[in-house]
Amino acid sequence: MGNLSDAAYRLYSEIQDGTRIEGKAPTIRELSSKLETSTRKTLEALRELEDSLIIKRSPYRSRSIEIVSPLDDETRQVKDSSVSIPILGTAPGGPWLFADENIEDSLSVPSRLIKGQQDVFLLRVVGNSMSPYLDDNDLALVKKQEFPNDRDVVVAVREGIDGYEATIKEYHSDGKQIILYPFNTKEVKPIVGTADSIKVQGIVIGAIKMFSDKQTSQNSHES
Repeated sequence: MGNLSDAAYRLYSEIQDGTRIEGKAPTIRELSSKLETSTRKTLEALRELEDSLIIKRSPYRSRSIEIVSPLDDETRQVKDSSVSIPILGTAPGGPWLFADENIEDSLSVPSRLIKGQQDVFLLRVVGNSMSPYLDDNDLALVKKQEFPNDRDVVVAVREGIDGYEATIKEYHSDGKQIILYPFNTKEVKPIVGTADSIKVQGIVIGAIKMFSDKQTSQNSHES
């Protein structure tokens, strides 16, 4: 991450001070007033902080700004703490992916990668049904959540011929049946089922890309 602009750092300081003193996050109007800047300039600085994974906020709620990656006051750089996230197997022994016996490993990642989210896990991608968003062997970063919205990319578990299996697809529902669509529609067909046969376990909120030797070689020739 590059150095923050002066405007973004001043805004960060105001958010930090306002939250500590008032016990709640300041509004955009309050921040603009404190910094004596226009709303547009304040929003630009907010977006810089969001893009740097320093804050998160909801566009639908007032006072929703939250610092998720504190900065070092001297260097203005993120204090890179880390968190251990479990890596779950893609072939669970039952309908619930989160069972302790399904944890295969763990990975330490920067805290800011998960943007303050709780109940997150990693799932290794098998196949290219969601390419180019997720490719074979990538690690999908998933937030535990059972009730998605249409067009969310979800992790769902269903019972197949050889037992239970986890799949990552785009979620759609008409109220009666669930349709899980792949991004790679040329090679993979949608999965259709009911809420009884398809159990949504989480929503994909990010990914850790894993480059194979073949991809690395190809990229080096192209660059």
